[in-house]
Amino acid sequence: MAASLTSSNILLLVLSFLLAGKIRVVKADAATWNYNRSDLGGPDKWSLTYSDCGGVFQSPIDINTSTVLYDPLLQRFNVTDYTSKLDGLDMRLVNKGGHTAEVIYSGNERVYLRGGNLPDDYRLEQFHFHWGSLDRQGSEHAIDSQFAPMELHLVHVQKRLEKSNTSSSHPHGLAVLGFLFQRSDNNNTKLDELLKYFPNITSANNETEIEPFKVSDLLPDDLENLDFYRYEGSLTTPPCSETVIWSVAVDKINISEYQLNIFRSLHNEEDELLVNDYRPVQNLNSRTVTTTRKPSTITDTSTSTKVSVDATTTPKNSGVRVPAGHLVMLVFTVLALRLMSWSRF
Repeated sequence: MAASLTSSNILLLVLSFLLAGKIRVVKADAATWNYNRSDLGGPDKWSLTYSDCGGVFQSPIDINTSTVLYDPLLQRFNVTDYTSKLDGLDMRLVNKGGHTAEVIYSGNERVYLRGGNLPDDYRLEQFHFHWGSLDRQGSEHAIDSQFAPMELHLVHVQKRLEKSNTSSSHPHGLAVLGFLFQRSDNNNTKLDELLKYFPNITSANNETEIEPFKVSDLLPDDLENLDFYRYEGSLTTPPCSETVIWSVAVDKINISEYQLNIFRSLHNEEDELLVNDYRPVQNLNSRTVTTTRKPSTITDTSTSTKVSVDATTTPKNSGVRVPAGHLVMLVFTVLALRLMSWSRF
């Protein structure tokens, strides 16, 4: 007759399997969520653990430029700190949990983003990247269903919440400025100052102090006149809090295949190549996307005003003339949509 298993025997059995390498130990964070579409922790399962991930104001989205509304009251950003702040800043580059490459800010001086119709000044906390294994994928946001090979997110915390640790759960607690990348035949030398540190963060959770540089060093020129798309959304990773004011830049950042491959050489927590760290686009639902970019054509209907935004180039002096009656209707439409969006908070 077989001997019965006592609790002590079961414990010894489990330990023997662990010592023999038969049971794989996974870190809690990796087991909670990841980007593997076929895994139990993949993006389509996030809402099972993080309820906000199943909300109706989720990010990222596919920005359909044919339905974007031009908002003549939407101001451009004041990026003075982006172009000047350097002294007193500390910057640390991290392979964050094997999910992304992230630069974290600290120090006595901080960088603030102002303007852009934000309800407050917003302090830059960190910026990070999302990229793909192929050039046709990698960005989180899409423009007219076209994805980019990589996307940069600059994450800011509302100034009056910066000491409360509640920014991610407070309405409009976060403001994220996103930039999509486009492939270039030549290296973008603006990225060299950051990429030279990547050999120090090859493995998950590696980190290294880096020499501070101006944020604008990574970004397109003429930031003072940066056009962007604006909508209300969420974090694109768990807990997917719907507290983010999103601004996605119209202008893209150049990057070469060689430079993309430096990002693709990083590793995740399973010591596999860190690629395809992006969330699929989410439904727009009842939201409206607005833009600072002047329209090339305006179609006026009895129910709505739609603006078609030229996705390639818009001359600085396009000579577009909008009839006074149409302009009044456009302004009232944008104001009404803004009030509806803010009223949900």
